[in-house]
Amino acid sequence: MYRRIATMTGAVVAGLALIAAPASATESVKQTAKKGSGPPSGSQCSVGKGVTVCFQKHGDKIWVLDKQADGHHAVGGWGFASGGSDVWDYECHDYAGKGVWTYCSWADTIPESSTITFRGMEFEGDTPLFNGDAGSPLSSKAS
Repeated sequence: MYRRIATMTGAVVAGLALIAAPASATESVKQTAKKGSGPPSGSQCSVGKGVTVCFQKHGDKIWVLDKQADGHHAVGGWGFASGGSDVWDYECHDYAGKGVWTYCSWADTIPESSTITFRGMEFEGDTPLFNGDAGSPLSSKAS
């Protein structure tokens, strides 16, 4: 009887440890984009064959435009690291389809005067596609 209680207690403690464990360091914070009218004039944009992503400094918005009706969805990926990483800390997923500007607001996430790096990507479900349709990474300073 004691052995059974000890085993059950150990299983419950192990289960709670799994539930309380932090998310993987490579897991991105994701938002579903809202429809909008497009980025303001002067926004810095990463333009690719299939995806355009722009950063709006005032309001800290990532704008995403899916440019192809190919069954994939466009994503604006960004992070605080520099360079051309294909793993991003934050993702703005555009499910609106071809030709519709969408955005995600990150005003509570991007500290003033921070530099972010961003680019467009195409996804098949939850999987990024590395098919050359995305734009080059760009860096921009938040205001």
